[in-house]
Amino acid sequence: MIKVRNLPEIRAAKEWTPELAGKMYETIQDLRLALSNHAQQTNGNPVGEPEPPPAAMGIQVTAREGWMHVALNDQGPLYRGVRYWVEHADNPQMTNAVHTQASGTELRNHTEFIGNQTRYVQAYKSYPWSGPTSPVVHGGVTPIAVQGGGSSAGPLYLPSQGTGTSTAGEITAGPGKVAFRSSTGVPPVR
Repeated sequence: MIKVRNLPEIRAAKEWTPELAGKMYETIQDLRLALSNHAQQTNGNPVGEPEPPPAAMGIQVTAREGWMHVALNDQGPLYRGVRYWVEHADNPQMTNAVHTQASGTELRNHTEFIGNQTRYVQAYKSYPWSGPTSPVVHGGVTPIAVQGGGSSAGPLYLPSQGTGTSTAGEITAGPGKVAFRSSTGVPPVR
């Protein structure tokens, strides 16, 4: 429960006085502090869409014997609760990308079995309630393919169903680029 000073005095007031104005100021300051603390602790924004984390991040990808290892270098400033997302596809345009996500920071080092397939890799990050950052692509402007190697053909990837509020096949979505998804345009009932 948020503690807000002076509510009984404000409710009982019959006229506006300098003393009441001072109490009203204190009350508004209490509310402002509570909202500010809540927004900071939840990586939220009480007046709009939460901002994603800073986008700067490095990516390295290696593969051997059918296993792909992705290492993300992210030493910049962050709030608690950041999530890292990795997508890989059989083409540099990342159509039909496969999404991989793990909560928290453990995805900064991610290993996945891809078999003897060629994959292109990109990664991005988000906070639980923000949209995603722009992706960082393995190879930069000219994506570099990674060959899994090994004797196994690896998984037969099915079409992506999206992540979060994104739609099937949407890439670089993380928790979703929009706050909610519904067929009517009205937010779901909580």
